[in-house]
Amino acid sequence: MTTTGMAKIQKDSVGLQQLFGWLFGIGVFLVFSEIAYGPLKAVVFAVGASERSEALRQVGESTLGALPVLALLGALWQARGLFKSFAGGQVLSVEAGRTLTRLGDWLVASTILWFIFGDGGSSAAQAFGQNLGVSVVLGCVGIAIRLFGRVIDLAAAVRDDRDQIKSDYDQIV
Repeated sequence: MTTTGMAKIQKDSVGLQQLFGWLFGIGVFLVFSEIAYGPLKAVVFAVGASERSEALRQVGESTLGALPVLALLGALWQARGLFKSFAGGQVLSVEAGRTLTRLGDWLVASTILWFIFGDGGSSAAQAFGQNLGVSVVLGCVGIAIRLFGRVIDLAAAVRDDRDQIKSDYDQIV
């Protein structure tokens, strides 16, 4: 890769790292307000035991309904880490490959969790636009990203082996 190409990737990655950091923060706030604020407020203000058990049930349902969104937040965090590594100049590295693989894993996990728990009427899932079609597409994209991450991981390992062989050869000669 040319030096100017690498510099452009590093420059663009700084902005993308910040963008994914902001998206993660906003997502955490939305999920917290969905899972914790409303249902926990109902628990605190519950008068009798039956109201309290109903409020606790709502907390559990909200949490289960938000699990697919929590997995998407994991994917956003991994994307932030990927662009952080790119901004540091580690484009073709084992770490970048592993981060990309984990990003794909989170997307696939979100799809699986959506099929298990659905969105449970969760407004967090609706805010992220997650439905059956989106979940299937995210799962397929996650598998492709995971595969691409493994390719980068293996390419970096081959490059490291080549560099080691070249270094050993130069010492002999």
